[in-house]
Amino acid sequence: MNSTDNVSWRVQAPVYGTGFFAGNLFPISHVVIPAWAAIELDASLGMIGIIVASRQLLPITMSIHGGALLDRFGPRSVITILGVIGALSTAAVPMFPFIWATILLQIVIGFCETTNWIGVQSCVGTLMKGKAVYAGRMTAAARVGGAIGPILVGIVSTQVGVSEGFYFFGAWAFCGVIGALFIPQQRKFGDGSPDHRKRMSLLPKVGDYKETLRLLLLPAIALVVAATFVRQSGSGVQASFFGVWLIQELAFERETIGYLIGVANAVSAVSALCVGRLVGFVRDYWLLLITVGLAIVGIALTPLFEGFAVLAMAISVRGIGQGLNLPLMIAIASRSVPFDLQGRVAALRISFNRLGSAVLPLIMGGLAEVVGLENAFYLIGAGGVFLLMLTACWVFFAKDRFQ
Repeated sequence: MNSTDNVSWRVQAPVYGTGFFAGNLFPISHVVIPAWAAIELDASLGMIGIIVASRQLLPITMSIHGGALLDRFGPRSVITILGVIGALSTAAVPMFPFIWATILLQIVIGFCETTNWIGVQSCVGTLMKGKAVYAGRMTAAARVGGAIGPILVGIVSTQVGVSEGFYFFGAWAFCGVIGALFIPQQRKFGDGSPDHRKRMSLLPKVGDYKETLRLLLLPAIALVVAATFVRQSGSGVQASFFGVWLIQELAFERETIGYLIGVANAVSAVSALCVGRLVGFVRDYWLLLITVGLAIVGIALTPLFEGFAVLAMAISVRGIGQGLNLPLMIAIASRSVPFDLQGRVAALRISFNRLGSAVLPLIMGGLAEVVGLENAFYLIGAGGVFLLMLTACWVFFAKDRFQ
């Protein structure tokens, strides 16, 4: 047995299986939600941005609470309950073809999927010792699911119907619940005493937020959070107006959009498996910044291309970056905090991730209304690269703190 393979596959397999289904719900939504809003709801560009951004409302404000719940009750319990709620809410979207209903369901779905994705990532820290090789494998599993899921949802939506696409999407999410049932339970539920019940409360606690936000004082955590936010310069574009551009300007079908996102995730899965070797040659913090840059450029230049093949090549560049930067962020953050804070450190990163996911579609929607959608792609990409350069300057002058 390889020295890195010191965690049983009985532990690894259910985490990877859960990540396969629960780790790609957000990118799968890129296939159906913007198109649903633009075509079925006849929403304006600005309103599409609001609909997409609404998915991030609770993740921004409640992810830390979700991480605290994961630390208290363990990923298996939390993922199982929220997975069922999220799957049912996803299937309910086409039953209520109204903008207000879509926004409300997006809010619920966003919290469920985000907390469960935090749970899968926290398993890398609690069950797999926060090693980059395990983070890479988990990311690869999620990206393989992210390659298959968008394609299947796109096919069902195009060939059968948009409602059936949402039903299939909900069934996909529910498969993550099945996988979570096999994750080892990591929490004992105690004797039911009043003190214990208080510690295990389901309600948000100010102390959880203070303790989690204090982690930003750690240079490694601050770097991961900064990279997470800047990374949304690419992810926010893909989540909102990538599909809209392909539909409105290139007359692509949802099915074709699904293929493109699937290609990106397939490439991402392969690149994620290489992260363990790459960190032996390049400092992980520099590799993180480089790969975030690739992910931004790969999507920001979309309007320059027209054919499927060249678009697939461009989004594959993004896929390489995404496949490498996620396990790097997970590994850097996981090894920087103790066992009982793994859920919260993952939640801290996700909070800023979702903040960017909410802000970027709104900004891009506003820019698109003023300067046009094509120019909005370029401006968002340029802004992301600029912020990344500022982060790189900080790391260069403070690199001794990252050794």
